[in-house]
Amino acid sequence: MIGMNIGMFGRQVARITATPLFAITIVGFAVEAKSQDAGPMDEKALQVLQGMSDYLTTAKTISFRAHTFFDEVQKSGIKIKVARKVRVLIKRPNQLRAVSISDDRAVRSAWFDGSKFTVSLAHANQYMELDFKGNTDALLDELIEKYEAQLPLADLLYSNVGQTFKESIISAQYLGVRLVKGVNSHHLSFESTGADWQIWIQADASPVPRRFAITYVNRPEKPEFLAALDKWSINGTADDSQFSASVPDGAKRIKFEKQK
Repeated sequence: MIGMNIGMFGRQVARITATPLFAITIVGFAVEAKSQDAGPMDEKALQVLQGMSDYLTTAKTISFRAHTFFDEVQKSGIKIKVARKVRVLIKRPNQLRAVSISDDRAVRSAWFDGSKFTVSLAHANQYMELDFKGNTDALLDELIEKYEAQLPLADLLYSNVGQTFKESIISAQYLGVRLVKGVNSHHLSFESTGADWQIWIQADASPVPRRFAITYVNRPEKPEFLAALDKWSINGTADDSQFSASVPDGAKRIKFEKQK
């Protein structure tokens, strides 16, 4: 089976245990959610995070690009840095497209048109289809709960981003304004039940996330994930044809199932 996991924290931290089904992974590390004592909650950090959520939640269409680097832990315990470039387009309530190119040149694409979810693995000349009617929130839940898989940067694709992020936070800190590729950005730091993470959010009228850094502290190897996000477009034009699957001629259809 192929991989597909790119949620950052999942709607709950336990969901970052999702097995790769799409391999355009943002994370993909098994994390045991252990109980941790709550730390200080910086209200400014929470307010900035909520501001980002409110901004993304009201958008009818969202697109962005992400360059990701993460530790793929080998059986030997050695951590290998893996890089991927991801493009995501969502049109609410029920259309989505994602494309990933990894540093081994593997290209993976996914489309959801409101009734069918299709994954194409161009490098393997294979594809999968899942009949599903509903909105993108319901699709993301279905992939996580039934198939233990997530779409690219899934946490940013839910209609209520703030709730997704806040479900597992046990401490929050505001660290000031920093430059991210020349853009002033609020730097926030959080602890959650399974991961310590930081986010840089653009400090103007377009509060989009510009950078993530995540450490999975409950894993003995403490793998890390980094992402830089750019090419943001909010409420841009998105034609329905962009969400129709385009599978190469001759590609072999394989079963859409949970990875063993």
